[in-house]
Amino acid sequence: METMESIDPMETIEPIEPSQQMTVSVRVRLRKSRHGCRTCKQRKIKCDEAKPVCGNCAKRYLDIESCEYPTVPSSRTRHSNRESSSSGSSHAGDASVVQLNSNMPAPSLTTRPTGASANPGQRQLEMRLMYHYTQFAALELPATYGYSSKELWLDKVPQMAFESDLLLDALLTLAAIHMNDLMPQDHKLEVAVNHYLDRTLTKHRYSLGTIDQSLAEPVFVTAFMLCITSWQLAHRRSATSSDTYRIPSSVFALVRGCCALHRQYDGWLSKAGYDPQAIYLDPQSNSSIQADHPLLHHIRQDLAMLLEAFHVDAMPTNEADVYRDTADCIIGLYVALCLGQTNTILQRLVFTMAVRMKPQYIAMLEAGEPLALVLYARILCVLGFIDHMWWSRGTNKRDVLKFSINGIVNAMPLRCSWAMEWPLKVVRGEVSMATMTSQLNQAAAGCES
Repeated sequence: METMESIDPMETIEPIEPSQQMTVSVRVRLRKSRHGCRTCKQRKIKCDEAKPVCGNCAKRYLDIESCEYPTVPSSRTRHSNRESSSSGSSHAGDASVVQLNSNMPAPSLTTRPTGASANPGQRQLEMRLMYHYTQFAALELPATYGYSSKELWLDKVPQMAFESDLLLDALLTLAAIHMNDLMPQDHKLEVAVNHYLDRTLTKHRYSLGTIDQSLAEPVFVTAFMLCITSWQLAHRRSATSSDTYRIPSSVFALVRGCCALHRQYDGWLSKAGYDPQAIYLDPQSNSSIQADHPLLHHIRQDLAMLLEAFHVDAMPTNEADVYRDTADCIIGLYVALCLGQTNTILQRLVFTMAVRMKPQYIAMLEAGEPLALVLYARILCVLGFIDHMWWSRGTNKRDVLKFSINGIVNAMPLRCSWAMEWPLKVVRGEVSMATMTSQLNQAAAGCES
């Protein structure tokens, strides 16, 4: 009989039989902790079962007081359960026993959603976040895909969240971000943002691989909420002269992914009332606009000067065409502004620029090309001409427009700093729709006289 030392490690190994493979897999599963906390079980990692807080949760979550452990029955309880089970099986034909068991509640019934926490402190936080969402955050989210803001965010999403843990975590993430913007001194809200966002991303990645008709709507709405969440988080860093401004590339990728998700499952989502044309079609209006409107006249002159100053005509044809196409899209954006389109439509046009511009322009923007950056600044300036809404511009203390324009100025080479003078005037309020309208009225009065 061969010993372990006599076996050659380079010797050919025989294939493992299916029964042996099953045995190996079962042994691996038995190595996991049996009574780990619920968070570690959801993350599918081994828990050290330390109490009150396990090692994994202590490293991952700040200010956590205790982990949620499942109730472990005592040996006496397990012994009595085994006796009851054997006794019940021996009297399977007894009608009185059957009647008694039929009146017992089903063991699968739960008194709370599976995504809700059993920890009292965590439950209290989730109730605060749900209340804040329905009373404040949902009122500052956009109407889109054929739904009004109230229909989608106040009526539809909360109802779906009670049946979908994925959507519930996405809702709590948005509520925590909005609440943290209003109360930045509450550090527990920062922890809540990271906690619920991590849960949302984990569940969303898993759901994308198992999507069916029942999951299509919550997965799609969660993707849209992740776009807004990513937009808010991308503009939370403090832009100073020592910081390098970063284009929110993750937002662009999420927006493109959200639109691709809608195209892929258009049949199911259309039955749920989501209209894809509401996001792709340019806004239409029966109003007329004067060709010499001060704002439209100014942006056309400004773009023509930029293309000439950056020598677009001398660029390779493909690159020059990308910049000219981007300039045309910007003019179309300001035409919609001068036509008096609603704030929701204008915000949507700015937010979905990633799917409206050519991919080559997005690549130039992410590479930090000066002309691409100054054109992006003109796109963002549209937010300075409309009413302030949290989902697209943040709070007054954390203004997305000011953050972005100042960040682009700091990232711009000194030789190109002149190209950011007009966006800075918009941020300072020196250029506004009120001043442009006043100029238009003065010009009209002069023509009549």
